Amino acid sequence: MSEPRTQDRARWRLVAIAAFAAFVAMAGLWTMPPLDRDESRFAQATAQMLETGDFISIRFQDRERNKKPAGVYWLQAGSVSLFSSVETREIWAYRIPSLVGVIFAAIFTFLAGRRLYDERTGFLAALLIASAPVVAAEATIAKTDGVLLALVCLAQWTFIEIYAAYAEGRKTGWGAPLAFWTAHGAAALIKGPIALMISALTGLGLLITERRLRWIIRMRPFIGVLIMIAIVAPWALAIHNATDGRFFADAIGGDMLGKVGEVQESHSGPPGYHTLLVWVLFWPAAALIGPGLVHIWRDRAGWRARFLLAWIVPSWIVFEIAATKLPHYVMPLYPALAIVAAHAVLKDGDRRTTLRKLGAVTYGGVGLVFAGLLAMLPNILSAAPMTAFCYGLAAAFSLATLWTARVFWRGRAGRGAVYASGLAALYAWAVMGAVLPRLDALMMSPQISAALDDAGLHPIRDGGETVALAGYSEPSAVFLIGTDTILTNGARAGRLFAAGEIAAAAVEAREAEAFFAAAGDTPRALAVIDGLNYSNGKSVEITIYVPADREF
Repeated sequence: MSEPRTQDRARWRLVAIAAFAAFVAMAGLWTMPPLDRDESRFAQATAQMLETGDFISIRFQDRERNKKPAGVYWLQAGSVSLFSSVETREIWAYRIPSLVGVIFAAIFTFLAGRRLYDERTGFLAALLIASAPVVAAEATIAKTDGVLLALVCLAQWTFIEIYAAYAEGRKTGWGAPLAFWTAHGAAALIKGPIALMISALTGLGLLITERRLRWIIRMRPFIGVLIMIAIVAPWALAIHNATDGRFFADAIGGDMLGKVGEVQESHSGPPGYHTLLVWVLFWPAAALIGPGLVHIWRDRAGWRARFLLAWIVPSWIVFEIAATKLPHYVMPLYPALAIVAAHAVLKDGDRRTTLRKLGAVTYGGVGLVFAGLLAMLPNILSAAPMTAFCYGLAAAFSLATLWTARVFWRGRAGRGAVYASGLAALYAWAVMGAVLPRLDALMMSPQISAALDDAGLHPIRDGGETVALAGYSEPSAVFLIGTDTILTNGARAGRLFAAGEIAAAAVEAREAEAFFAAAGDTPRALAVIDGLNYSNGKSVEITIYVPADREF
């Protein structure tokens, strides 16, 4: 095939990958409310940057948020300024950087897979990574991980380009090293040294297997360090001065290193936690991961297999032994798994093996659980269960899952991978576009905000006075109701209410007695909201109180 036709095909594949990744990523963009707790903390801190004009310090209300660098807040602030406004509190505008990050992650996965093997491998790997449930979820959450995934994929793709030139005896230009170090500088402003850790451990894995150092020179490390310093240093100096050094003490000592040695915010798990979850969080590849790992281990004499193993294994071990565990921590390693799976598919063809049949059963079992959730969740957590719709949707996905599992079982792994990716994309839309937004019992903060707005008391939308929350302090409520929202207990809320310093008080039932003891007999109930605080798993009943003589 002529070179122009090959280039045209590659461009069309890039367009198709970007379109598919965007389709998956937009599943919950507009429909999902602000999520607790991390998303709303990030969004609220960004909103405060826009409100105050201070783009150096990171704050949640009056508290310093010394956890992650400012990069993603800047991206969110830019997105909100372009597509929305801080006053409207439209969470979708804060999510755009995550969405764009996931799209580029799929593109860079394609480029990495193509450079390692061929275009078909890269294309299939990109479909798998774009449709992975954990990636689809992170694309709809306004925080760091979608952007970080893109930068890790960029760094590792350029790492591959550099190492391939060394392994194949070709000269290395400046383009790949400059992109590699720029990606790491940007990633440091997004989530600290995570991307650099992954690349460093990849390099360590290569050194252990080859014991050669010459390829490191081709990465231009001295220039690279200068590039990273130039990217990170201006903000690092500014935040150091703004916080008198507290940011780095808290971010490095408290947040990053603290997660390695001890469990933070009850996010724990035993060794093997990420290994067990990968079959669920990377569901489209569940039938392919096992055969892929077997193939890549057999091919470990070649530099391509060694690179992929070095990308996956050392970092996976680090994430498994860390005390604090969250499902998305290993997501930057999934692109390598996607390439491993895609390569095995195209190398084996339609061969049937016991391992592939076991993978088909695993894929089918996970898919049936997912389908069951479509029917169960609305009937448990929604005021209007939508029984016929939900059961019909669950039945359709069950049949589609079993049919796809049958394709895997019969050895048609390539076709099955495409079907699995498409089905996962549709599942993302079903869950985040249709089911989760209708689970009334989980939408506590949006219901409080709506009740205040209906009464003309919303601090942002109606220009109302300050509101106090007693016994319910989720960040989503602060984001939706306003920065000046008072998070307190029942006694203090009652005192503020009695003094006329707040327009309304949203009081959780456990704080009601203390509230009335301080507020007296003047409050009257405006609305009662029952539900489940999914952040801590506790049932809550919140009553919004207003002065008895208030007219609406």
